[in-house]
Amino acid sequence: MSVFTSAIGHLAGVDTWHFVSYDQLSRDLLPEVDGIGLIFVETSWKASQLPYHKQKLALLLSNQRHFALEMQEAGYPVRYVFSKKEYGEVLAELCDELGGITVTKPAELSLRRSIQPLVEAGHLTVLEHKGWLTTTEDFIKGAGENAPWRMDKFYRYIRKNYSIMLEDDGKPVGGKWSLDDENRLPWDGAVDLPETLRFEPDEITLEVIEMVEKKYAHHPGKIVAENLPASLEDAKRLWDWAKASVMYYFGPYEDAMTQEHRTLFHTTMSSLVNFGRIMPSTLLNDALALDIPLNSKEGFVRQIIGWREFVHHVHELTDGFATGSTPVKARPAAGWEGEWPAAKITPNVLENSYELPPTFWGEKSGMLCLDTAVSDVVETGYAHHIPRLMVLANIGNLLGIHPRELTDWFWAMFTDAYDWVVEPNVLAMGTYAVGEVMTTKPYVSGTPYIKKMGDYCGDCSLHFKKSCPISDMYWNFLEENQDHFRGNHRMAMPMRTLAKRTQQAKDTAKEVTHYVRQQMTKGEILDPVILQSIKS
Repeated sequence: MSVFTSAIGHLAGVDTWHFVSYDQLSRDLLPEVDGIGLIFVETSWKASQLPYHKQKLALLLSNQRHFALEMQEAGYPVRYVFSKKEYGEVLAELCDELGGITVTKPAELSLRRSIQPLVEAGHLTVLEHKGWLTTTEDFIKGAGENAPWRMDKFYRYIRKNYSIMLEDDGKPVGGKWSLDDENRLPWDGAVDLPETLRFEPDEITLEVIEMVEKKYAHHPGKIVAENLPASLEDAKRLWDWAKASVMYYFGPYEDAMTQEHRTLFHTTMSSLVNFGRIMPSTLLNDALALDIPLNSKEGFVRQIIGWREFVHHVHELTDGFATGSTPVKARPAAGWEGEWPAAKITPNVLENSYELPPTFWGEKSGMLCLDTAVSDVVETGYAHHIPRLMVLANIGNLLGIHPRELTDWFWAMFTDAYDWVVEPNVLAMGTYAVGEVMTTKPYVSGTPYIKKMGDYCGDCSLHFKKSCPISDMYWNFLEENQDHFRGNHRMAMPMRTLAKRTQQAKDTAKEVTHYVRQQMTKGEILDPVILQSIKS
């Protein structure tokens, strides 16, 4: 027997069984009743649905096993099931054996769909999810009953309704609801970068690492053992580190990118929050109590009660953006030999169809910003929101990668990615695939933004003016989609500039984009000489 299996499984005195989902690893989410036993399911079926990053698998499974042991130590009888079957099948068998089972409402749409037949048959009883900070009623009152929805409107309503960071007269502290315009400094070296926290893996975590390396050896990514907070104590330690080491400067450097430091002043708490190791209410209340600059505090609070809650509600109310779209099965990409998900309803208003290139699995493109972002994800399963949005998703969108393929890559490769957060972030915001349902414009840029906010251009083999293709790809993207953007007021300025560009400039941008697509499809590095020749 393994270290874990020999320690788990005390089953006496159970009146009611409760299924604990993989993303509900918190005692705060358990029913407050006596005599309950806890069911955990660890199934290889889940790991076969996407090429999940090894770090993601190790992080989630080590936390699930630690939480099961923690709850057993706290007095809960625990039944830990290993399986190769889908969750609904496993739970159906357990219901036949044990009778009715309760479950906290799953955050992931995929899990809700899996268990729905058991819910309809009365075998599973769904309980309220106490981890969310806002209700559906809050969302409808704040953002409206029907799309389009806007996060800013919802965020203001929540601030007012829950009296968060308000003056006595009901106005926002500091005079503005958002201080985002104060949070756009590039990295300037003005303060010391934080030292990264490290964790010592215990026997449970080491056992999980060994299992993942053997069983899922074909999966992408690397496992960094010292970057695996697995116990409740680890989660608290990480949050304590974040409060002391990064929150003060989080605001001004929130959007900065640098080769000097992968995470800068980001807390890296998202993975632990998204599978319940620490409650968002804890982050919110602690952040509000910190003595830090207002722009850092407001920026962090907006992520917790604004964006995180907003995307959850949008995803749930749209049934994963399923309405009126066509099922699309992501194509196996760049040598991945595993299974991709079954066909999914996937909006694609820009009709992007370029296949996910090998670059996103680690082949070098020659664009240092992209290659650095990809290597960071491959090596850690993480990058903060600007490399995600303005490098990975931006370049993916400029290439015209199919939004389902890009979304599933993010879903597989990021340790904090689940359907309710990754689909709004990539399908809606990163690729604009759902149109104006929750964003007003595509988040695309040329070379100047990446040069301003990052420090890649000086070390890149592609000169930012002479051979970098990103600006040409940007203008070609606007040209290819001009019919869609012509009536969009947020796109009025770039569309006016596009109209003034010469036909030769447009032809050059098209040729550059075609060359980049060709090279990246083959997994080959962009040649600066060829690009400079095309652009000259």
